[in-house]
Amino acid sequence: MTERVMRGNQGFSLIEMAVVLMILGLVIAGLIAPIDAQLEARDRRQTLDSMEHALDALYGYAVMHGRLPCPDSDGDGLPDPAFDPADAASAACTVGNDDGFLPWAELGVPPGDAWGNRLRYRVRAPAYTWPDTDGLCNGNAGAELDLCTRGNLSLRGRGDNPATAGSQEGKFDFVAASDIPAVVVSHGRNGFGATAVDGFAREAPGGGDELENADGDEVFFTRAYTQGGAGCSDSADESSPLCEFDDLVLWVAPTVLNDRLVSGGRLP
Repeated sequence: MTERVMRGNQGFSLIEMAVVLMILGLVIAGLIAPIDAQLEARDRRQTLDSMEHALDALYGYAVMHGRLPCPDSDGDGLPDPAFDPADAASAACTVGNDDGFLPWAELGVPPGDAWGNRLRYRVRAPAYTWPDTDGLCNGNAGAELDLCTRGNLSLRGRGDNPATAGSQEGKFDFVAASDIPAVVVSHGRNGFGATAVDGFAREAPGGGDELENADGDEVFFTRAYTQGGAGCSDSADESSPLCEFDDLVLWVAPTVLNDRLVSGGRLP
């Protein structure tokens, strides 16, 4: 009887403890994954709300000033250069290719996304950064904002190719929108291609579609979130998965911009 009581008081053996810890680890891992996904979804929604607020601010800015602002080149939240209505050269933006950061202080919006990175902003300048001067429809020729001005940015996506009847693709590269005046980009949770609010440059993108949103040219990609993986390829090759992509891209719609400018009395 005494021996049986002593054995009962010995507690867990090392093997039993290892099994218990392993089970606890699996339970905790199972809980963390959905929580992490929920947090990311929350941050994406918060960032989209901030970006939509920024677009509204850009439309309002255009109605108030008859133009869009230049990008911020140094992170102080102000357009570069400072606009001088007496100097047309001030509509030629400081940053190369008119691609920099959202001038958040000028627009009165938050300085970055939910992950602490600056929002990228690109605008066609000076066509959209110099107000109409003559009331004529000659914007593209005169490099000023009127109803004939057209953007030079394009948005691309991936999906099914309608020309291949009977098959379903997911990686076909198509034009989602063109003649866009300006875009606002968040580089997402991974931050590839981004610059932190404090000025720290993040790691460069690995996938081709995220690279398009960070390379300073006129082409931007907007598509569904993908996790990527080994052997990924941002190409039309359907045998490989798409690479990681979590960028968020919103744009100034030319029809909406023109409607706001006309309704606000800025354009005839």
